[in-house]
Amino acid sequence: MKTRFYFIVILCSMFLGCKKYLDAKPDKKLAIPATIADLWALLDNYTKMNMSSPRAGEEYADTYYLTATGFKAISNINTRNNYIWNDKGELFSDWVNAYSAIFYANVVLDEIDDVAKNEPDDMHQFDAVRGSALFFRTFMFYELAQIFAPQYAENTLSAPCIPLRLNPDPAIPSMRATVSECYSQMINDLRTAARLLPENSETKNRPSKAAAFGLLGRIYLNMGDYKNAALYADSCLRIYSKLMDYNSLSPTAAVPIPKFNEEVIFASRSFSESSLLYTSRCRIDTVLYRSYAENDLRKDIFFKANTDGSFTVKASYDGSYGGAYFNGLATDEQYLILAECYARLNNIPAAVQYLNLMLEKRFLKGKYQAIQASTSQQALDIVLSERRKELVFRGVRWSDIRRLNKEDRYRIYPVRKLDNELFELKQDDNRYISLIPLKIIEITGLPQNER
Repeated sequence: MKTRFYFIVILCSMFLGCKKYLDAKPDKKLAIPATIADLWALLDNYTKMNMSSPRAGEEYADTYYLTATGFKAISNINTRNNYIWNDKGELFSDWVNAYSAIFYANVVLDEIDDVAKNEPDDMHQFDAVRGSALFFRTFMFYELAQIFAPQYAENTLSAPCIPLRLNPDPAIPSMRATVSECYSQMINDLRTAARLLPENSETKNRPSKAAAFGLLGRIYLNMGDYKNAALYADSCLRIYSKLMDYNSLSPTAAVPIPKFNEEVIFASRSFSESSLLYTSRCRIDTVLYRSYAENDLRKDIFFKANTDGSFTVKASYDGSYGGAYFNGLATDEQYLILAECYARLNNIPAAVQYLNLMLEKRFLKGKYQAIQASTSQQALDIVLSERRKELVFRGVRWSDIRRLNKEDRYRIYPVRKLDNELFELKQDDNRYISLIPLKIIEITGLPQNER
């Protein structure tokens, strides 16, 4: 189904304030989906729905660094500012692309009941469509909250989060919900989606019950609710738990990990390539690279050497890597969620069990020595170390930094060095929360984040 004129009018009014379009009176009949195929066509738009996540989080993270020469070669001042956490309210594409996907999901949710009246024999399909729309909307809400809202914590529950656009009508003003309201909305919608979705999807670009459970696991982990995070990660793996054996991958291949590989539960990636994350420019953090053991296959699967002795990223769960990264859901993340939660809940045997199940598939065959831990703290330290090594350029590191900074033992203060100048994010720095794009502030009047 083609994107029709009415949709262009709505998008302009929501994001750009295109007066010349708003002055027109569109024929709404031309825009209303008429069949379930129309609804699926909106959600199956891979570019719009699966490639709309903000990229700023991975740009902000400490997985990589730039040389002073590489930094100076970047002509775009906003991109340079992202590297040193000096955003000026210019993350317009990060905001608009995500809310565009939310708009499409809301169109489906707004029209589905009327469409269902004409096709009453396909109610199981309508359940899947409704569940998928709820999932896509929640996925984008969560991604936006990691960039433009405070970290979920007891002292931030009443703080402004992001606008919860639950309707495609542009006449409804945008208002920032609280952190508590945002996370409640996300959790309730995902629980509803899980009841409606099939256990596994026909294709990995469509949501499934396993994906809904997996996203709930990710969100609850971010919230620090480890019992529920473990519950939903376990529910996800009970449906789908396959792990790749990295011994079957070629470390010399240009694309060692295939797109839609068997670990992927739901495919998603950042909306575009980042010039900060190009393989020709970004260098892998030296401490991170050296943390991989001798027989750890990830070292050669994930990275490749540069001529100057440094290393850059090679592999992506999105297939080829060119500066855009996979941030979807995969089984390895769910194993790590379970391992972390069980360590925090003082179930050491379970924590070690799930970690070993995953790591055995990452080491040279016959060379893996199973992890052992005598205390829950020791287990947690190991799990968090392995989480960083496993989920490289997977869109979760920035969220991990923000949540772990709430704990004295794990506080991470990212540092950039350019020539002799240091740039650092310290504890409770307001720059852990990005400014809402200034164009959006001008159009909507939303309250801005503090600086």
